[in-house]
Amino acid sequence: MEEKRRLRETVRARRAERVAAAEIPVNAVTAQLATLTAQLHARRVACFVSVRGEPDTTGYLAWAVEHGIEVLLPRSLADGTLDWAVHQTGAFAPGAFGIPEPTGASAPGGAAGSADLLLIPAAAVDRSGTRLGWGRGFFDRELALLPTGPGALTPPVFAVVWEDEVLDRLPAEHHDVPVHGAVTEETIHRFG
Repeated sequence: MEEKRRLRETVRARRAERVAAAEIPVNAVTAQLATLTAQLHARRVACFVSVRGEPDTTGYLAWAVEHGIEVLLPRSLADGTLDWAVHQTGAFAPGAFGIPEPTGASAPGGAAGSADLLLIPAAAVDRSGTRLGWGRGFFDRELALLPTGPGALTPPVFAVVWEDEVLDRLPAEHHDVPVHGAVTEETIHRFG
């Protein structure tokens, strides 16, 4: 979809400008992520390792481990799906696309659906919960695996983005699974 492609290019350019201008505050979202985790009484969190101008999740990962929270981190598989491993401090290797991925064994019951909270990357998100990813579909496929329907125990899903990446409207397609909110350097947004 052309509009999505243009939006991704705009976000990439803005993030590159932030990096070039050294305007990316280290651990800017740590306090907000920690607050959300505490509010939800989450003891098992699926998260990601930030790259390329994304809000930095490394401070949050350290905080979570320090507070006894089990953190699952994704690995990209050749079939376009994600595998999850329990975070072990410093145990990373470049994975697909050069993104740092955990080197440990797959987590028992490792699907993100077993987490109390799912924190995912995004290029942008809108106020209805529509998430714009980076176009490869890894997290879209993961979200599609989450249980739905009456009585389903689906973990809350929050996108981690910069405040200026929370938009009024994004293009949506029938397969898009909305997120419950977004965490930025400024606040926690809750949708729907």
